[in-house]
Amino acid sequence: MTAAIAGALGACAKTEPPAAPAPSPVKLTAGMQDIMRDMIDPAADFLWQSVSVTETAQGIEEKQPRTDEEWAEVRKHAIILAESANLLLLDGRHVAREGKQLEDHGTPGNLTAEEAEKAIAAERATFVGFGQALHDVGVQFLKAAEERSPQGIMDAGEAMDQVCEGCHLKFWYPGQVIPPLPDQAPEEK
Repeated sequence: MTAAIAGALGACAKTEPPAAPAPSPVKLTAGMQDIMRDMIDPAADFLWQSVSVTETAQGIEEKQPRTDEEWAEVRKHAIILAESANLLLLDGRHVAREGKQLEDHGTPGNLTAEEAEKAIAAERATFVGFGQALHDVGVQFLKAAEERSPQGIMDAGEAMDQVCEGCHLKFWYPGQVIPPLPDQAPEEK
């Protein structure tokens, strides 16, 4: 063995193991339910309602942002949606704050907060995928707002509906029972 190789091996042997990562400075306060109710839902509702086409007795009614201020509001809600999706994915975030139950606790087919946390832990990669997809939808809305594209807003709204419903069916209400509408005929036996 040459002196250079021996010296390199000796230097490697003296190397300290890497230090453990510093604890995160992030302090989690809200549960996922809080983020959904107070950030994601209002942003999503605003974005869904920002562009629409409605047929009335008087004709077709088109709603869309037209002014700089209206497009700025769409942009703001798109950013809230995208970044709120990231908040759901922070390690250690609970479904509900300590001592709280989900607002729809006890609804047939819905998971409890504890059951939802177990489901998320068991399929964390799937949950992260839904969170990342929601973030990407927020970015899609942001791009549509910056391009002032009503069609882009509608396309992003359709994508958001699919992402949200897919996640909820998996992690919030997998046993959901939808009662028939009052005017639906009962199913034949």
